[in-house]
Amino acid sequence: MKSSLLFRWLITLWLPATACAHAAPVTHTFTLDNGLKVIVREDHRAPVVASQLWYKVGASYEQEGQTGLSHALEHMVFKGSSKLPRGEALKVLESLGVSANAITRPDATLYTQLQATNRLAVSLEILADQMVSARWSDAQLNIERLIIQRERRSTVDSNLWNLLNERVKTIGHVASTYKNPVLGWMHDINRLNNPLLMQWYQDWYAPNNAVLVIVGDVTLEQAKALVTQQFGAIAARPLPTVKRPIELTHLGRRGLHLRLPSPNAKLVMAFNVPSLNTAQDPQTAFGLLLLNELLASSDSSLIKASLMHQQGVLAGTYSHYDLLNRGDGLLRIWAEISPSRTESPEAVEALIWTQLKALKTTPVSAQTLDRAKRRIITKRLYAHDQIEKQASEIGELESIGLPWSTLDAQEQALQTLTPADIQQLATTYLTENRFSAAYMPRPEKKHD
Repeated sequence: MKSSLLFRWLITLWLPATACAHAAPVTHTFTLDNGLKVIVREDHRAPVVASQLWYKVGASYEQEGQTGLSHALEHMVFKGSSKLPRGEALKVLESLGVSANAITRPDATLYTQLQATNRLAVSLEILADQMVSARWSDAQLNIERLIIQRERRSTVDSNLWNLLNERVKTIGHVASTYKNPVLGWMHDINRLNNPLLMQWYQDWYAPNNAVLVIVGDVTLEQAKALVTQQFGAIAARPLPTVKRPIELTHLGRRGLHLRLPSPNAKLVMAFNVPSLNTAQDPQTAFGLLLLNELLASSDSSLIKASLMHQQGVLAGTYSHYDLLNRGDGLLRIWAEISPSRTESPEAVEALIWTQLKALKTTPVSAQTLDRAKRRIITKRLYAHDQIEKQASEIGELESIGLPWSTLDAQEQALQTLTPADIQQLATTYLTENRFSAAYMPRPEKKHD
């Protein structure tokens, strides 16, 4: 056992040094005359390529009554185009061994493929055709609406954690469109129609509103020739005016109580914080990322170690910080109360506040801080071992208006942060004035 622990400890020390020892991959950027930005990263370790087309439109672009438009459109572009009618796109890609998917996010919609290098041309041809000539019928929309409704019921309405998370966003984001659920509210899904979807498509699916990311066994010359051939003739179009979501500066405490059947009581706490995009100093955002890691993002983090492992109050807990947003974000803490305990969500909230106050008054040890830094650095290192994750990082940064290389400064920024910096960040941002919470008690026991 001791030798195993020693081995893992040595690996932890070795990994960041190994990352520095390898040369950074070669990354190229060019823009077509129609405004399509293309980023190519050469990674020749295997004969595969990840291609991702990111449109700068998502749930945060939608206004009241429009929620779910971006997600519904993501479904509909596969229903047909000028070259592949009747929804043949996925069948063609599957027959060629291409792994394809599409994802809608608050700030972007992306279409992603992983393929052998010699299949890239076909994937790009399909992406280009969908950009300019997607088409679908009323009958297809009626069928897909039922699928989206089912998706919402199964992934949100019937999933208590996802439902809590969705609801806490509605009070966490008072003034900005980050309150919009990606799938949309059910009443907006019910009234989806083709004129609305087609207008959304024509407004946003343009080369000058997209970023194409290609990572893998490909050269700049190869990629540039293929991209120019498939996308070069598509005309740029005028885009709607885009405004960054802005949140209020003084929000005050907000709370929401949900009484739904749940075997265990649950709690979600959220704090309004700047993102890497909105922080006046990037060091603030990287400091919040480190603060999040210290709270409940790993087994050795403060809340998890105290309330879960030592006291047994919690059956599970986790935290997350919205580092990459167009606008301001949230730092959220999820807590599920152990079924053997009788504490209410409000009582657990008080226990977590005690942990937060201790973080403000007592500096974390240098050793604890160093471990948290290493965990963040190692996570990104492992992620970059996959070309899809490299492409996703590049696309996500570019889609929110940050240069693709922004996170390359993360490691150095983390290393300069001190225990005093963490105290200052906790004091500034983990406050009642920035706080919102959603509470879900366990059902009361019925007495005969």
